[in-house]
Amino acid sequence: MSVETNRTTDVKHHAQTDGVKLMEGESVLENRRPSWTVWWKQIALAVVVFFGGLVGEAPLAGIVGTGLIAGYVVVSRMQSRYIVTDERIKGKIGVLSKTEMEYRIADLRSIGATQSIFERLVGHGTIEFQAGANNRLVWHGVPAYEEVKNTVREQQREYE
Repeated sequence: MSVETNRTTDVKHHAQTDGVKLMEGESVLENRRPSWTVWWKQIALAVVVFFGGLVGEAPLAGIVGTGLIAGYVVVSRMQSRYIVTDERIKGKIGVLSKTEMEYRIADLRSIGATQSIFERLVGHGTIEFQAGANNRLVWHGVPAYEEVKNTVREQQREYE
């Protein structure tokens, strides 16, 4: 794990800080993008459009449609993040339809992790953070999800 120092505040970051708005003195511990598998439906649609265009009478439309869908998936993934700082967790997904949610680590009540058969094959998992009776944040397709979960647990100990 590399440690990056911000020269203006002398805060040590353990993950990349690009695309992350921080509060003064806050340090980034984890900054991950969701797996491509989060967009499996869009990727499957792009494949169907591509082959549908090749089989049908409009191959150019199939190629253009596939390019538009693939472009959306790439940009959406580039804009999506799962972030853990020393003070909070934050999830940001999407580009056209955007969902953003964050909780203070001190407010988290429980952390759960699951891994479907498919996620086991690709080495990703799902983490669910519970901050109250009806307040939960679910991160799907998290690479090295156990490491991320343990980072949050370690930070929770700081608030006990």
